[in-house]
Amino acid sequence: MHIDIWLIFLGGVLISAILPGAGAIITLNHAFQHGWHKTLPLIAGQATALALMVPMVAFVAEVLRTSEPTWLLVKGISILWLVFAAYRTWRAKIIIDADDMARKTSSAQSFLWGFFTDITNAKAFVFLLATLPVFLNSDYSLGLQITIMTLTMVIVDALIMILYAMIATRLRPYFQSLERRKKQNRVFAGFLIFIAVSLCFIEPKTLIK
Repeated sequence: MHIDIWLIFLGGVLISAILPGAGAIITLNHAFQHGWHKTLPLIAGQATALALMVPMVAFVAEVLRTSEPTWLLVKGISILWLVFAAYRTWRAKIIIDADDMARKTSSAQSFLWGFFTDITNAKAFVFLLATLPVFLNSDYSLGLQITIMTLTMVIVDALIMILYAMIATRLRPYFQSLERRKKQNRVFAGFLIFIAVSLCFIEPKTLIK
């Protein structure tokens, strides 16, 4: 992969990572509640999911792009997960005591929450479907190109999520009252529902000609 092609790909990845999505919403809400250190397992779960998604989409891009039932299945799972995540966020028990909160949420639970949020992210699939076929070059090793793209996306996304988590942690003292925590949960739940609804209008065929 030429350096100029990789830089263009990197720019696209940066824009995609910075724009708020389900992963960013979950990360911000988790950091507001637990702090950025406790959010690292959740970010690791997201990174693991992304590391699996890139090669998976690269090898089955044509199937996902041309098979309507496959795409509907992916989109349906993503919407259901986002609705479930919104419900969990809306109904989340408000815990102010940091030690009690740490005991309520284990690292394994945070990792799995991050993993399933990203692995069911239909918007991420759409982005990958739109970009990977464009940047993959048949003149070079497919495995090496996919490895470079995977590492690029995982590292960039993880760094952006850590930045979001650190920003949320700095703002955390302003969200220590029960009323503000409740409003915070409901705002993030609303964002998740908005993303779920927006997925209903996204088709990969409209992005890939």
